[in-house]
Amino acid sequence: MNVRYLALPILACAGSALSTMAAAQEPEAAPYVKVDPGAFRAVPGEHKRHGVTVDPASVRLITPGTDKFSIYNLIGPPHFGEGIMRKWNYVLVFPASSESAERLRCRMEIRFERPRGRYHVIVSEVVWQEQSCADRVAQAS
Repeated sequence: MNVRYLALPILACAGSALSTMAAAQEPEAAPYVKVDPGAFRAVPGEHKRHGVTVDPASVRLITPGTDKFSIYNLIGPPHFGEGIMRKWNYVLVFPASSESAERLRCRMEIRFERPRGRYHVIVSEVVWQEQSCADRVAQAS
């Protein structure tokens, strides 16, 4: 049997495995994160809100299953007085990049659901007003 004919299928399999591994390492947007500018209602005085400066890595910890009490510890209470609502709105300020002094102002909405048989509500999805904000949080390590 010729070694040349045996090596081709092995190299083909190795190449496809490497490309699959490379694709798995590329950062993907989480399925619970959406960008929807239409989801944000106009709030009187919203432009005057300075927001809270937070680390993008701490915002990235807000995933499905996180309860409201954990969000208080990560980024504080909602900024628009939505106490018993199933969604909270925030104005967050991030550094534009890890080396930059420039700031990025973002609006974020956290939506909650109450699973059957549970007392506390948990995060179901995170909605951003702008794609640049979602990208900044996704880049955080």
